[in-house]
Amino acid sequence: MSQSSTQIRLSLQSKLLLIVVLIMSLAMAGNITIDYLNFVAASEKAGMKRLDILFSTFEQLTERSTRLFEQELSQIPIEPYLAKKQLPDLPKALSTNPNIATLRILNFNGEELRAWGPEHSEDVPALLQQQLINLVRQNQNPVSNIFCNSQCFQTSFVPVVTDGGKTYLVNGVRSLHSILFDFSAITAAQAALINSKTDVLIATNAATTLPLLEEVTQLSGFMKKTATAYVGTSQGVVAAGIKHLDSRLSTDSLRLVLLLDDNNSQVIIRNSLKNSLGAAGVALLLTFMLTYLALRKALQKLFNLSRAIPRLSDSNYDDLRAAIIPYTEQTRFPDEIDQLNLTVLEVADALEEMEASVAKHREDLLHTITELEAAQEFNDALVNDSPLVIAAYTLKGDMVQLNDYGCRLAGWRKSEVAKRSVADLILPDPVGNTILDNLKPLTQGRESRAQSEQLIRNRQGSVSYLTWIHARVSSQTGPIILSVGLDVTERRRTENRLRWLSKHDAITDLLNREAFHTEASQLIQQYRDSHRVELMMFDIDNFSSYNDLYGFQHGDNMLRETARYIEGLITCHTIIGRTGTNEFSALLIIDDRAPDTKRIEMPFCTDGYSLRFYSKAEGDSVEVNLTAAIARHQTDGDTVDDLLSNCTATLRTLKTIDRGKVNYISAGFDSRAARQEKLQVQDAIVKALADERFVLLYQPIYNLERERITHCECLVRMVTENGKLLSPAAFMDIAKDNGLMPRIDYLVLKMALRQLRDWADNNIHLKLSVNITAVTFESERFVQQLQRLLDETGASGSQLIFEIVETEAINNLDSAKALCDRLAKLDIQIAFDDFGIGFTSFEYLRDLPVDFIKIDQSFIRYLYKRKSDQLLVKSMVDMALALGKKVVAEGVEDDGSADLLRDMGVHYLQGYYISRPKRVSELDLNYSMPTL
Repeated sequence: MSQSSTQIRLSLQSKLLLIVVLIMSLAMAGNITIDYLNFVAASEKAGMKRLDILFSTFEQLTERSTRLFEQELSQIPIEPYLAKKQLPDLPKALSTNPNIATLRILNFNGEELRAWGPEHSEDVPALLQQQLINLVRQNQNPVSNIFCNSQCFQTSFVPVVTDGGKTYLVNGVRSLHSILFDFSAITAAQAALINSKTDVLIATNAATTLPLLEEVTQLSGFMKKTATAYVGTSQGVVAAGIKHLDSRLSTDSLRLVLLLDDNNSQVIIRNSLKNSLGAAGVALLLTFMLTYLALRKALQKLFNLSRAIPRLSDSNYDDLRAAIIPYTEQTRFPDEIDQLNLTVLEVADALEEMEASVAKHREDLLHTITELEAAQEFNDALVNDSPLVIAAYTLKGDMVQLNDYGCRLAGWRKSEVAKRSVADLILPDPVGNTILDNLKPLTQGRESRAQSEQLIRNRQGSVSYLTWIHARVSSQTGPIILSVGLDVTERRRTENRLRWLSKHDAITDLLNREAFHTEASQLIQQYRDSHRVELMMFDIDNFSSYNDLYGFQHGDNMLRETARYIEGLITCHTIIGRTGTNEFSALLIIDDRAPDTKRIEMPFCTDGYSLRFYSKAEGDSVEVNLTAAIARHQTDGDTVDDLLSNCTATLRTLKTIDRGKVNYISAGFDSRAARQEKLQVQDAIVKALADERFVLLYQPIYNLERERITHCECLVRMVTENGKLLSPAAFMDIAKDNGLMPRIDYLVLKMALRQLRDWADNNIHLKLSVNITAVTFESERFVQQLQRLLDETGASGSQLIFEIVETEAINNLDSAKALCDRLAKLDIQIAFDDFGIGFTSFEYLRDLPVDFIKIDQSFIRYLYKRKSDQLLVKSMVDMALALGKKVVAEGVEDDGSADLLRDMGVHYLQGYYISRPKRVSELDLNYSMPTL
């Protein structure tokens, strides 16, 4: 391939410089724009703030001028003017103040007595005058108000009291020009007053103010409400504001408009903008120059590389190296382009090696083709010798090929395959569809694969079950169907056997429990209204003894003989099943309405009927006795489960009192009531747990060494709904059978920890011993739950002792040891309860890090009277002391036993001799046992 002749119109260097310039320009333009907008916003905000100050200044200036005007009026001597009948000369106040238009003296009722000023000067409106005079009468203070007709004036009414004690009113009317022009001179702002019709009544510098007002009033809504605006006008930028005059100055609906020139701020903003643009231009130029200098040499390398790389296509590796290597030498600061040069050299080396490798692979490929041809021959042999039926046929069903295994299975010769049809090979399915009928989606091209299960019959008529996978494939002559079949005849037989075994017992061939339950339920539904339905359950007496004596093989044979015996015994409509290890059940369907001639006699269905037969075992004839119970279906509520449960409960009782006979179950059978009572107790336990209706009694444990009570054992009682206390004997076994002990254990533990915290708060330092069952102790979450309760109650683990009961139920000794170690880290001590009565007590004492052993009360109760108990207890105490364990003797009921135990070295005593279990409020914690 020749080197590319593409002309570079815009170099990479130029592009990079252009991009950098554009990015910098955009960034600077954005920054300048933001600065400009911020300046403008700040200027506008300052203008608005100045307007607020100007409004306040105007109101203050007006109020101050008004006070001065009222003061001038109050100082006019009115008595001389009132005494003269003719109109005297103009008062000094009127002659020296050019703004005063009118001056009048009125009596306190508002009647004019004297008046000075032009004859047609502005008069105060009559209604306004009356309102102002009324205010003066009420407050006895001067009152002023601004009013406008064709011009704007301020009128003031000042009460004056003469030496004679009479009160008169001095009324002055003056123009507002002086106030507005004074305000304008002080603030350099233009001001104007407008009425509700937006007519300009008075304005400062009317030549400039009125045109500005006309431009500002074009703003939507500006003149209709109190507002401010910051606008550009023909005279520059102006801050404009409009505001209603304070009601203290005027009762008319007058508004004050202020206009403030803000062109100086704009000049500052424009100068700042020019400076920013100049600085940005300089920065842009410097960036351009620095970028150019930084990229020039690197881009020269890149340009050289772009000219050298096309030589790879011609495998001209030496020229490529000659062009690139000079640029890789003497590089002081390598960059990515230098790395790219080195990478291209590595690629050239790799390509050169690859070409050599490709040449070698080409030779290897030729060798592989030769091997594949040999493999094809092997595959042909593999297809023919495969344990699969492989058939190829046209879309019309004409056979093209059938492998050797298929020929053997069908009984065909190779020579006759081409003359056959696939319909001759694969039989129709159970509904009569041929293989081509089932494969229409394939033959019509709508699908490419299909699956089916169909049969092959050979010449001898035997049938084979095959699972087929069919595929539409292409061949030189057109599309064909390729079918591969797996012989599943043996699997079918196995499945049928498994299906039968799923419903039957493998030993007796009777129905298993699940199948019996299902079929019995169906029969009860079918015959419950027309026949008497009874369930009869048989149990082989002493079956486990037969197994132990003669072995399991004879036991299985006895089960089969029992099944045959029951089948021969029952001749009515029935189903029979093996529903337990040595338990059989039969559902009897009896037609009591049948004529006597057709009624089936069943003598075995009577109370007391003996059931026995003889079985052969190792040459002996062994008598086999069966105990049976019959439950009668009486109501629709009696399900199969009910009948089986009744029979099972009855047999459990009968096998202890009356074996080998048939017994009917009466409607009021006690065992069912007992089961119901247990369920009620279970329900009561669950409700008591939910309501926390459990209380703790405390039995003190006396420390013989310290001669005082050092800890107590917590004994739980359940409180019934009517307030009665139940001892553990009434509910503990049922709680264990139903998995409720962990919940009881945790509730007891929580109550005990609360009591420990209460004692600690009252400076009582006693420990509590809490019974924990093995199932709770071995729980994975036990330590986590314990820590949660300690945190929740604030109790200390050092005041807690766990008494492990049912040590035989501990399944994993290593886990129990690890748990004891974790409890020791919480300063919790461990005690073995009821020590000595289990086979595993000594093993656990040896292997577990316990702190106390509690010798069971069965060894202590008669200790004073029984020498054997004394020897046993002495040996247990000596062993515990040798192992470094503390010993607690429970069940101490007399002083003689207490003295013996003290002499043996027992550390603690517990029992009625010390104290009965009591509520915490009844405990005598200061008890001291009499000394010897």
